[in-house]
Amino acid sequence: MSLNLPNPSILGILLVVSTHSGPQLVFQYPPDLSNDSKKSSNLKRTNKTSTLQRKDSDSDELDIDDDDYIADNENDEEFVNADNDEEKEWDSRKMNYYLGTKSDLLSFLDEQEKFRQTSQERNKIYGHKQSDSHIDPDEIKSLHRNSKSGSSDKQIESPKLEASNSNNLKKTISSISDSQKSSTSKASTSGIPPVSPITSSTILGFEADYLCEMLCPPKQMCNSRFEIMIDDLVFLGLPIHSYDNGSWKSKHSHRPKSGKSSKGRSKNAADNASIDEGIDYETTSKSQSKNSMSMFHLVFIMNPPIIECNYRIDEMFHYVISRLSLVLRYEQSKHEYVWNQIRMIYNLKEEFRNQATMANLTKYLTDKSSLCKLISECFTQISRSNIANLSINNKLRSFQIPIKTEFHSLPDSTVPYLPGSHLSSTVNMLANTGLISVGETIRYDVNNLNSGGLDDFDDIDDNKSDSNADDIIYYALLLLDDPETIIRDIKAQQQSTLANFIRMIKPTESLLKLANKLKQQASDNGFSLDAGQIKSFAFHLIYWRRARVILPISTRSVYIVSPMAPITLKFHHDIFIFKKTFPALPSLPHFLKLLSNSSKPRQLATVIPSKDHRDAYLNALSWLIRYGYVTQLHTFIWLKISRKIKMKVEEDLENEGANNKRKKPSATADPNISNKLNAGTDNTSKTESNPEDIQRKMSQLRMINRNNNGNPTSYEQEIDNIEKKLLSPSIGLNLVLEDEGDTIIIDPGRASSLERRWINKVISEECNLSPELTVKFYELLKYMNGKNSLELLLLKENVSRQELRTLLFAIEDHIISVRHW
Repeated sequence: MSLNLPNPSILGILLVVSTHSGPQLVFQYPPDLSNDSKKSSNLKRTNKTSTLQRKDSDSDELDIDDDDYIADNENDEEFVNADNDEEKEWDSRKMNYYLGTKSDLLSFLDEQEKFRQTSQERNKIYGHKQSDSHIDPDEIKSLHRNSKSGSSDKQIESPKLEASNSNNLKKTISSISDSQKSSTSKASTSGIPPVSPITSSTILGFEADYLCEMLCPPKQMCNSRFEIMIDDLVFLGLPIHSYDNGSWKSKHSHRPKSGKSSKGRSKNAADNASIDEGIDYETTSKSQSKNSMSMFHLVFIMNPPIIECNYRIDEMFHYVISRLSLVLRYEQSKHEYVWNQIRMIYNLKEEFRNQATMANLTKYLTDKSSLCKLISECFTQISRSNIANLSINNKLRSFQIPIKTEFHSLPDSTVPYLPGSHLSSTVNMLANTGLISVGETIRYDVNNLNSGGLDDFDDIDDNKSDSNADDIIYYALLLLDDPETIIRDIKAQQQSTLANFIRMIKPTESLLKLANKLKQQASDNGFSLDAGQIKSFAFHLIYWRRARVILPISTRSVYIVSPMAPITLKFHHDIFIFKKTFPALPSLPHFLKLLSNSSKPRQLATVIPSKDHRDAYLNALSWLIRYGYVTQLHTFIWLKISRKIKMKVEEDLENEGANNKRKKPSATADPNISNKLNAGTDNTSKTESNPEDIQRKMSQLRMINRNNNGNPTSYEQEIDNIEKKLLSPSIGLNLVLEDEGDTIIIDPGRASSLERRWINKVISEECNLSPELTVKFYELLKYMNGKNSLELLLLKENVSRQELRTLLFAIEDHIISVRHW
C-alpha cells in the first residue's frame, strides 16, 4: 500500500435525477458497466452469497422485505451445488439475468427448493416424468402465497415444476421479461419520460430501478455528502435538491469566515456541512424554475483497496465530486443547464430507440449532449489520473486529484513513490493552498489515512498560511516541459499574455525579478504584467502540472544528489537522454559525481570550469532538478542562549527587584513580615537560616530519639554530622543546584519578555554588534526559527550575501545552523 501513488479507483459515473415520475437513471458511463470483468466476478460472488444464500439478517436483504421471501440457507447451498447447468443460466453477465422483479425470481427459487425436498415422493408417483409446459408467472405467485399461508404439511400437487427442468426456467424468465416490457410501455403512455430498453439493463449486477431508488435519497439527506457501500463497491456523490421555493440555493447560506475544519473523516466540513458553503451567488427569480426535476445526483462508483478505502474516497469527494456538483448546481440555478440537458437526453434516446447497441447510444449522446460529454471526459481523465478540462455550459472548468510528486522529508524505505519526485522543504509553502499534494513520509500515517489531505490543518495559523502563499513571488518556476509544448497543451493562443509569460520564464530568475523586468520593457513592447497577474499565472501552471516552484538557480548555491533520485529505475535511460540534450557536458554519472565528490558540499561555482560553461551547467542543473536527480541544500539557523547569559539576566532581575523593594516604604509593622517581603525570590539555596535555629531543631531531634529508644544511637551521630555540615560557612559555595543547559529560542519573532532580555544581553554585551549590524540583526531575527532558509531570506529582505556573512560571523557562538533540503 502507498498513498503516494495515484489510484483513483473509479469504475463509472451515473447521473440520476428525481422528477414527478420518480427516480430515473439518465446517463451512465462507461456504457458496459455490467460487462466489466472485475465487476462480473464480484457479481458472481454476490449472486451466490446474497441471492441464493440469503442471510437471516435484515441488513443483507436489501432488495425485498421479510414478508415476501423467507429462505433457508442450508437448502439454498444444496441447490447451488446440485445443478451446474442451471448456474450457467443464472450468469450475471447475461442481459436476461435480472429481468423481472427480485420477488418473482426468489419466489421461483424458493418453490424449486421445496420441490427438491419432495422429489423422491413425486418421482414415485409420476415416474420421473418431465413436463415441457409453460409456467405462468401468476401461478408462481399463487404458489408463493400458498407457501406463506402457514400450512407446512400441505403438499402442492403440481407436476409442472421440476428442479432439473432448465427449459422451464428459461421460459419463466422470458415470460417475466414480456411482463416487464408491457409495464414499461404503460409507463410511457402515462407521461413518464421514455427510457430506452437499451439502458434498462443491470449496472454492476444491480437492477437499474433499484439503484435509482437507492441513489435518490430523501430531501433531508440531500445537499450533503452521500456515501453508501455495497459489497466492495462504493457509491459516492453529492445529491443536489431544490428548496421549497423552487430555488437551488438557500438565501440564508453564507460562506464561513474560517476555512478550518475539524480533524477526522467523520467531522470533515466537506462531508457534514451543507454545500451552500461552496459557491456564493445570489438567488434570482430565474432559479425558481417550474421544471419537474427536484433533484439531480452525479454518482461516482468506486472500488478502492480496503486499506486505502477511506483515503481514496475522501480524495475523490474533495477534489472532484463536491466541486463538480457545485458547479452544476450553479449552472442549474442560473441557466437551468442540468434540466435542459436532461430533456435533451430524453429526446435523443427517443430518436435512438430503434438502434442496436448501448455503445452506439452512448456515443450518440456524448456527441449531442454537453452534459454527457463532460461526464465521459471526467471519467476518462480522472481514471487516468489526468486533469479533466470540462466545458460546462461553454465555460472551461478543471478538476483533478493532485499527484504526489513533491516531498518535504524523506519517505520511509517501505513507502513507494513516483520516480523523479522532488525533495525539498520549499513545498511547505504550497502545502495548504490545494495546488499540490505533499506525499506521505511514513508508513500508514494516521492523519493521511483519515484526513486525506481534506482538512485545513487546525494547528496552522491562517495569517501564516496566507503569507506563505504570497512568498511565491520570491521563487522561480521550473517548467516541466518545453515552453511551446506547454502552450500547445493548454490550448493558449500563440501571442496571448499567458503564452508570452511562459516563454519568459527562467529557473534562474525569481518571479519578482521577472515582474520588474516586464515593467521596464512595457514601454517598448507594450507587454506588461503586475505581480498579482504573475502570481495568478504561476498558480495556474502549478495546478496544471506544468511547472514546479524552486528557489532561483544560482552558481553560489549548494546542490546535492537527491536521496530520492531514480538511480535504480530510470538511470540508464536518462544517461542517453542527458547525453543527447547536453553533448558538450560530462556524462550524467560524471556530472552527479562532481556534485557529491567532496566530503563537504560546495557551491556550484566550484564545479563550473569557466564562465563560458556557466549557462550550459545551469541548464543541465535545471534538467537534473526537473527529473529528481538533484536538490538544493538549504541553511536554517536557530538562536542559542547559553547558561551564562541566562544567569546574568537572572542576576539583573534580582538586583532590579531588590532596588525596587528598598525604595518602597514598609507596608506593615511586623518585622517578620517585613523580612519576608524584603527577602525577594531566592533560588540559590535555603541554608541561610540562623545558626541558633539550626541548633535548636537538632536538639529537638535528639530528644525525640532518646524518648523512643532510651539511649543515644547511631541515629544521633548522623544528626551531629548533618548539623556540622549545615553550620559550615562554605556550604553556600559548595551547594550546586540543577545544571541548566543552553536554550534554543523556537520563535524569536514572538519572544517573551524574558527571552527578549536574553537576546538583548547577547547583542549588547556578548557580541558587541555595531549599530548597523544591530539594526540588521533585528530585521532578520524572525527568520532564525529553523523554518525559513537563509537562501529565501536573501531574496525577501534584499540583503547581500556579504552583509549576511558578516552578521553570522559576529554571532556564530550564539547560533545553531543546520543544512538540509
